[in-house]
Amino acid sequence: MMMEESESGSDSRQPELLEVGKHDSEDRISRLPDPILCHILSFLPAKHAVATRILSSRWNLVWTWLSNLCFDDELCERPAINMHIDDSLTKDTAQRFDKFVHRLSMRALDPLFGLTNTFAAMNAYPRIGFEDFVNWVLDRTNSATLAKFSLQCSNLTDLSLLKFWVSSAIMRNVREIEIYLESHGLHTLFYFFERQDPVELPESLCTSTTLEVLVLYSDFVINIPPSGLCFPCLKFLHIEMYRLPNNLTERLFSACPVLEELSIVGLLINADVVTNFNISSPTLKKLGVRFDIGDQESSYNEHKILIRVPNLERLHIIDHALVSYMVHELHSLTEAFIDVSYVERPLPQAKRVLELLEGVNEIKFMSLSAKTMFVLDLAYEDFFPTFPNLTYLEVHIGGTSWKLLHAILNSLPNLEVLLIHNQAVRDSGFIFEEPIPRCLLFHVKKIEMRSFGGYEHEFQLAKYFLKNIDSLEKLIVKSWEQTSQEKLKQCQELLMFERASKFCQVEFL
Repeated sequence: MMMEESESGSDSRQPELLEVGKHDSEDRISRLPDPILCHILSFLPAKHAVATRILSSRWNLVWTWLSNLCFDDELCERPAINMHIDDSLTKDTAQRFDKFVHRLSMRALDPLFGLTNTFAAMNAYPRIGFEDFVNWVLDRTNSATLAKFSLQCSNLTDLSLLKFWVSSAIMRNVREIEIYLESHGLHTLFYFFERQDPVELPESLCTSTTLEVLVLYSDFVINIPPSGLCFPCLKFLHIEMYRLPNNLTERLFSACPVLEELSIVGLLINADVVTNFNISSPTLKKLGVRFDIGDQESSYNEHKILIRVPNLERLHIIDHALVSYMVHELHSLTEAFIDVSYVERPLPQAKRVLELLEGVNEIKFMSLSAKTMFVLDLAYEDFFPTFPNLTYLEVHIGGTSWKLLHAILNSLPNLEVLLIHNQAVRDSGFIFEEPIPRCLLFHVKKIEMRSFGGYEHEFQLAKYFLKNIDSLEKLIVKSWEQTSQEKLKQCQELLMFERASKFCQVEFL
């Protein structure tokens, strides 16, 4: 009887299960409203978004309302086989899948260029059709407002088209523009010194009242309007350049009235031609600069960068040219990341890093690379600027900086957290002079030692910290390439050291 009831119950539920299965087989995505479908397609490159037109009549015109147009000519090539394939896939399977995706895309593009069949499209010259494709898409998309226009191209044959494309995006009230021309990229210039003719951007770019983000990964010419003001609504600017005319570097970065984030990458090829950078802005909050030199044998340079940004909060410098910094009015600065290097230059140039640090001495967080510590080692002569507000220091030790570290700690009276990356390739010996830095006696609460290799100087440093810091609450040691037995032995040795603080915890990871 119970069995019969069970069977009856099972039969009564069967139609419900079938109904669920029926609904699951429906194309729910195609039933979504057009704005949602456009939002989904906006995450795809333009080629793949356009390819959805072959799915059904429902999808035929959805892509024409895209607000993000991202063009990449690499996607016009026949797909290469990924050599890093998951173990669950064979190369043969991956190859068939790549070809399937490519055929699907080319089938959607056949009507655009008059290709008679997919096979012909797949075997056509890889770059053919890219410029026509961009023109075709811009001509047929209906969005009056573009959120983003992105162009990545390895070799644009007709540079005049770039002006037209950017102007078209600006006419559609674009908010973000990103352009990368590989032939004019700093990577090409740095490694091959292939100087290309400059690419001029349209004047309308500088006067756009909707543009908020501009990312230029290649070397372009920007003509600043006679008024001296440009990019009235721009909040984020990333620019890479190797043509460094002072009429641009002295004016551009101070001419954007609402700029909040600025990132500059400069290739300083000619040390004989002095380049002056002027970054003066009342609105800028984040600044990143990177300078490289084309000739590693070039010696002294007189390149200068003026930074006068009263509301700057974060500064990140990577400088392989060691230019001269004039820093003023950084009253709001809280974080600074400094990575400068020194290549056989006169000692006075090494002192530039000390001048830079003097200008940022009101910060609360500071990170110094191993290269920076090396330059400071050369420039240090019993003076290091005081950082009265600094509570967090991250420092990379390369093996010759122990004496310098002691001097730095003496200049940080209110330090609370110390993070040390050990980059010494051998046991360099530990030297810490008297007296004990004030911050170690009263304020430091946490120390983290990373890349711990088990060298004697590392144990001596940990012993020094544990023995002398009454305020220390936690010492974290993160080992590097150690076996479990080596870690256990090192941990046991650390736990044997005398501790000035009763509440200090030692963690060995």
